[in-house]
Amino acid sequence: MGDVDGKNFSVIADDCAGVDGFAVRAADTIGAGDRAPRRLLLNAEVIASGHPPTLEVRVGTASAIATGGAVPRGADAVVMIEHTGLIETPKGPVIDVRRAATPGQFVAFAGSDMARGETVLRRGQQISSREIGILAACGIAEIPVVRRPKVAVLSTGDELVLPGTPLPPAGVYDSNGAIVGAAVEEAGGEAVHYGALPDDEAKLEAAVRRALAACDMVVLSGGTSKGVGDLSYRILSRLGPPGVLVHGVALKPGKPLCLAVSDGKPIAVLPGFPTSAIFTFHAFVAPIIRARAGLPAEAAQSVKATVPVRIVSEMGRQEFVLVALVPGEHGLVAFPIGKGSGAVTSFSQADGFVAIDALSTGLDAGLTTEVTLIGGRAKAPDIVIMGSHCVALDAVLGALADSGITARTIAVGSQGGVVAAERGECDLAPVHLVDPASGVYNAHLLRPGLALVKGWQRMQGFLHRGDDARFAGRRAADAISGIGIRYRYPAGEGYRGLRVCPRAHRRDA
Repeated sequence: MGDVDGKNFSVIADDCAGVDGFAVRAADTIGAGDRAPRRLLLNAEVIASGHPPTLEVRVGTASAIATGGAVPRGADAVVMIEHTGLIETPKGPVIDVRRAATPGQFVAFAGSDMARGETVLRRGQQISSREIGILAACGIAEIPVVRRPKVAVLSTGDELVLPGTPLPPAGVYDSNGAIVGAAVEEAGGEAVHYGALPDDEAKLEAAVRRALAACDMVVLSGGTSKGVGDLSYRILSRLGPPGVLVHGVALKPGKPLCLAVSDGKPIAVLPGFPTSAIFTFHAFVAPIIRARAGLPAEAAQSVKATVPVRIVSEMGRQEFVLVALVPGEHGLVAFPIGKGSGAVTSFSQADGFVAIDALSTGLDAGLTTEVTLIGGRAKAPDIVIMGSHCVALDAVLGALADSGITARTIAVGSQGGVVAAERGECDLAPVHLVDPASGVYNAHLLRPGLALVKGWQRMQGFLHRGDDARFAGRRAADAISGIGIRYRYPAGEGYRGLRVCPRAHRRDA
């Protein structure tokens, strides 16, 4: 496909002119120049695109031709109209050619784009506007394609509430349904949402059977363990042969995964915890969706990174640990994000994950390991912030984002932030550590190469019922002393009893 001089070219079935001008025999123009033009008799036709020529170009003649017009028999070149002059003579119109032409000049030859028998699209190629254009240029109106598989998405649990509705006591918003549905689309499938279903075996089985009848695959989340209220795996065993194939895998997170097939249609029951559901979806479900959509297997991208702290793992199960990548003194550093399987935000904050072998007890600090990237590649932030975290920091980062500055935040605590700053793994380390000897915050943390910049001050206190006589009408210090709450240092360890953070002091952060 191409575009020459404003005309669109597709499959070239004839030799066509690439410019507006005159079709000539190149031999008739030998030696032509401004001072010695070659005069050719003009044939009585103008060859336009889409109209076959009727006259042959004989020796000493030429035919006017538009861009895209079929080159007439006898001609082997086209001269641009700018290099000619039209003259009226008693014998008829003639042109003076002021520039010599070479054979094939400004001629797009038949088959030069796509020749007969040439393969223009291969099996399994994804169809986009580019491929549709090629098919249209070949005159092909229809081709057989693999459609996107319809994947039913169901969530299970009495506690689940649809996002956008009020959250009742003991309720949990159904994040898995949204996550899995979006992941299905990303993998090449068409998500069909069936919503969140209660832990009612009859209702759940009826919904799964409806989903199987209407869709190519079914993906559930929750109800796959062996506790009270976990029904999914029991229902799968009654849906049709061959039934449950796998119930439980040696992975962490993701152990309760259940896989089944009913009359040729795959069924997956993912764990209820979001992180577990995402890991098992990408490991077991996404490859099936891609295969049924006619897409190739997705090759994971990875980078080498150093683990700064020891990551403990349970023997007997391969464990995946989400990590955030930051540049270090000797390359990338992978900090574990340890929010647990129930944390929805873990994936959004992670650049990738490391895999710990089932026979290993963990990864030692300083070890270089392979990090599988999430989303194809790790994006380097403008600023790396590691240490303590609070809502005020979120407000500052929001203002930076509005200015186009990206920041990576990793909550490792004040002391962890100090260590990271000393190792050059972050640009800023928010801290709030008090020196027990002086009672001054943060000044004792200074090391060579580090500077202390005061950020903001804040006040924290105690919440109590308005009718609690122990607090009513009393100063905070007297009330705390009166009920026996004791401070414990170093800061960050909390208090006995109410476990109130020592940041209840007013101090510089």
